[in-house]
Amino acid sequence: MISIIIPTADRPGPLHRALRSLARQTFRDFDVIVVRDGGPPVRPVIDAWKHDLPITSIDIEPRQGVSHARNAGLAAAGGDYVAFLDDDDIYLPAHLEVAHRALEGGHAETVYGGALVSPHWIESAPREPEAYQRKDYPFDDAFLMVANYIHTGSVVTRNFASTSVRFDEEMTHCEDWDLWLSLRRTAGYEFAFLGDITCVYHQVPRPSAVSSAYLTSPTPFTRARAHLYEKWPDPHPLVRSYREWFRRFDARLDARIEREQPAPPHVYELAVRGLHPGFVDSTAPSTALLDRILPVDDATSTRHEEPVADCLLLGTGRAAE
Repeated sequence: MISIIIPTADRPGPLHRALRSLARQTFRDFDVIVVRDGGPPVRPVIDAWKHDLPITSIDIEPRQGVSHARNAGLAAAGGDYVAFLDDDDIYLPAHLEVAHRALEGGHAETVYGGALVSPHWIESAPREPEAYQRKDYPFDDAFLMVANYIHTGSVVTRNFASTSVRFDEEMTHCEDWDLWLSLRRTAGYEFAFLGDITCVYHQVPRPSAVSSAYLTSPTPFTRARAHLYEKWPDPHPLVRSYREWFRRFDARLDARIEREQPAPPHVYELAVRGLHPGFVDSTAPSTALLDRILPVDDATSTRHEEPVADCLLLGTGRAAE
């Protein structure tokens, strides 16, 4: 059985859509744990689906944050596997079936599908999926030390409640990335990409964790990335050079926000998509890519930037995986 953990706060409409996507799953051996992290009651939404879905609800007061909510859900999860679904995202109908088949086949302890990144609400696969940004990267141990390319709602993993691994409740951003690193580096879980687009990650233009984060400088993502690079050190020159690229990326984005200019749409997704081929080929990270997605103009300060040290670009063969 798969236990699906849904943290929710202040979004009854999106939660309704998330639950509807579960009712459409082709795989049915699952239960749902909805964790209300403060905010208005969600009982009316849960009651609307109680005849279609096996739902347990947990109420947290006062609000403790998404990491605490997910950990509370994990503590209540009785399934052999656990999955995560944010209240504003959806699963496509085959998501759980494809993931369960791979997990039962013993290919890995953690599997993930590809995610479409949509700027508007959708509840099914679009007719032209190529028009959307996507997170659909094969698993790469070393690249995970550079950037989070795995969407939270795409993951199904062996239940890790018996291990020491948990979401870091001190983190408000990138806590999912920290969990993947903990499962991989601490628990020793093997990861595998399912190869298909199986879910939708909504980044709609309204207040959200992502859009709100790009309103202050330094952004919470800048601080979280710096924290994780320190928490999970990696001496490999290729990893170090690409981490330095992201430090320059963060400096430019923070400078832009200081000037009250909006962050370019999907700027992080564009960065990861542009960097990935070069990393796979063990080549230096592209300054031209940085200039293209976060151009420097006369008003832009690059005083916090430094060129990537030559020593970081020598001997950039891939680390053993």
